[in-house]
Order: sequence, then C-alpha cells, then structure tokens
Amino acid sequence: MRFLKAVRWSWRVLALCSLLVGQAWAKECIGVVPASAQLFWSQVKNGALQAGLDVDIEVYFRGPIREGNVVVQAQLIDKVVARGCKALVIAPSGAEINAKVRALKARGIPTIYIDRDVGSTEVRALIATNNYRAGQLAGQHLGQVLRGKGRVGVIQMSPAIASTSERRRGFIQAVRAAGLTIVFDQPLGGNPETTFKILREQLPQLDALFTPNGSTTRETHAALLRLQATDQLLHVGFDSGQVLLDALRAGQIDALVVQQPYAMGYQGVRLAERAMREPRVTAARQQIELDAMLVTRERLDSPEVKALLTMPENL
Repeated sequence: MRFLKAVRWSWRVLALCSLLVGQAWAKECIGVVPASAQLFWSQVKNGALQAGLDVDIEVYFRGPIREGNVVVQAQLIDKVVARGCKALVIAPSGAEINAKVRALKARGIPTIYIDRDVGSTEVRALIATNNYRAGQLAGQHLGQVLRGKGRVGVIQMSPAIASTSERRRGFIQAVRAAGLTIVFDQPLGGNPETTFKILREQLPQLDALFTPNGSTTRETHAALLRLQATDQLLHVGFDSGQVLLDALRAGQIDALVVQQPYAMGYQGVRLAERAMREPRVTAARQQIELDAMLVTRERLDSPEVKALLTMPENL
C-alpha cells in the first residue's frame, strides 16, 4: 500500500513539473542567433535581454562559437522554432540563411537581420552599422595622421563576412583617396600564430594596419605585443572591450571604430516583438543604421565617448 501511495505521489510530482515547464514555455519568446561568441555579441545579448524584460517576453539567445558557421546557425534556427518562438533576430553568417528566413515567413514567423545584410527581401528589418562608412572613418583618420604618405596593411576576416568586407571596402577607398598605398591585404583572423608570423615578415614595410572587427583587432594587438612593435606603426581597429580600450589609452592602438552592439540587440528584439503583433503593411523592409564613432586616446574621456562605451551590466 505504501509503495502504491509513493508511486501515485511521484506521478503527481512529475505531472506538476510537466505543467510548470509547459507554462514556462508557453510564454512568448523571440529567438536571437548571433554570429559567434565574441565579446561584441555578449554586448548584443545584454541589449536583447533588456528589451525582453521591457516588453515581458522571453529572449532565447543561442549562437555558434566561431564566426561564419552557417550550418550551426541553421540548426539553431530550428531550435528557435521548436521552442515555440514567434520571431527571429539573427546576424546571418551567409546567404544560405535566406532560405530559412523564407520558410519562417511562410509559417508566419518574422525575421530581423542585425549587423550584416546577406540580400534577403523576406526580412522585416535590417539593423546595422553603416559598415562602408565606418571603414571610411578609419581610412580617413590614417590619411590625416600620415599626411597622405604611407604604406598600409589590411587584415581581413577569415572566413569573409558581409559586414567586415564592407568595412574593408570603405577603408581601402578612403586610404587610396588620401594618397596612401595598400601593400598588404590578406585574411589572417582566426589563427594567432599565423598572424604573428606574417606580421613579423610584413612589419618592415608597414606604416599602419587596419583590422575590421573586434577579434582581428585583439589578435593583431596580441601579435604586435609579442613582437614589441606597437610603437612601430599605427594600428586602427574596430570595437571596444577593456583590453582594447586599455591599449588605446596606453598608445598601443592609435584609434578604434566603436559600434553600438547593445543598441543593436535592444532594437532588434523590440522590432521583432512589434512584428509579432502587427501584420506587415508594406513590402519594403525597414532599415536602421547605427552610427559608429572613431575614438582616439584624446577623445576617450569626452562625454559622448563615455556615453557610447558605458554598457549596462550583464543581465
């Protein structure tokens, strides 16, 4: 008898747990799929989570470890759908994601692209830095500092992605317009030892270096520290984080082009939540450009830079 009572009690507990889990999953959710696990995307996550709190909606945030992994992103989209999320925010790593977006639209699940565009006409909105213009900011800065004379190296992302490719394009246009010469333009990101060896070979012919995102900037900075060469050339990179800001303040990096990842995550979720509630009334997708700012050591303590760099704590 006691055994039967214990069994009945166990089933009641399991039933209650199942009910609670079902209720938790019943809460509306928005899936957010970043491009990688780099620091930039943790700042995007903070913004996305805050937006979820503000509109009382669950944010299901999952992403691949490394940049450029379209296969993993596609699998994560399936998990977002399986969880019951009613909208998707994603930084697409390749045009292959467009087919998934088309399938989601057919099921009534709207998609917002963030950080980069891979050509889909099915998304409800794109929220991104004007990456071409951001690259130009970096190139124009070097043109002014080097006074129109100098040899410049460009470190590309590997694999190439739409956002950093646009930054590279804008940078090259600006430095050439300023009279500088591109002597080195190669994908190195992702392999620190390769970066170290090639920079060691290229250093004698370089007056400046450009890196188009946070990971390539940190990797290049680490290599220059190992080579004891941070004072031998000008390094203009992208994004922030304590390591890069400390290097900027110490004069080891000449300038950083800083984006707005928190705003990107926050606005992405808010737009996705609105798309869940409102039927699409126009065929044209919404496009929101977030300003980037070129930050030098002299500007680090200015009010506008402090406001840009002040990120809310992890949620």
